[in-house]
Amino acid sequence: MKRIIIRSVLLLGLIIIGDFIVGHALGYITERIKTGGQGRDNYICNECKDDILVFGSSRALHHYDMRILTDSLGMTGYNCGADGCGILTSYARLKMIRERHLPKIIILDLVTGYDLLKGDNVQQLAWLKNRYDREGMAELFYDVDPISKYKMLSSCYRYNSSFIKSLFVYLTGYTVEEDNVMGYIPSHAKMRPPQKKIEKGAKDIQYDSIKLKYMDRFFQLSEKSHLYIVQSPIWYECDSAKAKEAQIIKDRCKREGIPFINFTNHPKFMFTDSLFADGKHMNANGAAEFTKELAKIIKKREREIGHIQEE
Repeated sequence: MKRIIIRSVLLLGLIIIGDFIVGHALGYITERIKTGGQGRDNYICNECKDDILVFGSSRALHHYDMRILTDSLGMTGYNCGADGCGILTSYARLKMIRERHLPKIIILDLVTGYDLLKGDNVQQLAWLKNRYDREGMAELFYDVDPISKYKMLSSCYRYNSSFIKSLFVYLTGYTVEEDNVMGYIPSHAKMRPPQKKIEKGAKDIQYDSIKLKYMDRFFQLSEKSHLYIVQSPIWYECDSAKAKEAQIIKDRCKREGIPFINFTNHPKFMFTDSLFADGKHMNANGAAEFTKELAKIIKKREREIGHIQEE
C-alpha cells in the first residue's frame, strides 16, 4: 500500500512538472508567431501602439478597412476585431493595450448579441486563455466561468485548442489563414440573398450582467480617448424590436456625449447584394464604401473639437 502511494505521488509530481514544462514551451512558441491569427493577436496584446483602434466581433474584423480610416484621418490604426467575440474580448484587448499606450480614437462596433444580451460567454475567452496571467484577466475568467481558476492551474490547458497549429506555424512559418491589412481582413465572398428580409429583435430583452459590467469597464478605459460606438450595416432591415436592443447604450452615449453612429437600415447598404458576403457581413467592396462614409463622419467631428486640423 505504501509503495502504491509513493508511486502515485511520484506520478502526480511528474504530471505537474511535465505540464509546467510543456505549457511554458508552448507559451514561448505561441508568443513568437508573427503570422496568421495568432501573430495578429500577439501584435494586439503585446505591441500595438496605433492611434485608431477598432474593436468588436467578425463584423468589426471584416467591415473596417483601416487603409481608408488612416488615410482619411492622417493617423496610424489597427483593427482589433475577432471572430465570434464581443465586449469581453474587446475589453481584455483594450486593457492590455492601455498598459503601454493611449489611443487617440477608439471605435467599438456594437453587436447586441455579443455585447449586451444573454448568451454563451465562454466562447469569448478563446483568444484570452494564453493571456490569463495578465492584469485583470483572472477576474474576467472567473466572472464568466467560476471553475476556470482550477482549469488554469494547468499550463497546457491554456493552449489545448491551438498548440498543434501554433507548433506547425512556428516550425514552418506557413499559415493557411488570410493575411491582414492593419488587422483588417477583407472578405471576397459573394452574397446569396436569404429568404427573409427582416432581422427581428427579441420581444423580451434580457441583458447580460457580465457583459454590461465589462462594457462599463470598456467605457472607462476609453475615457481619455475619443470613443465612437458604431452599428455597421447589415443586409437585412431591422425591426423596431431589434433597434431597442441597443437602447441602453444609446442612452449612455447621449448622457456622456459619445457619438452613437447607426448604419442599420441605411438605404445605401440595405438589400444591396454587391456589398455583402452574407446577410450580416460585408465584402471588401462594402467595407470600403462603409468605411468611407464612417471616416467622413469621424473626420467632421474630430475637426469640430480641434483634434485634427483643417486641410
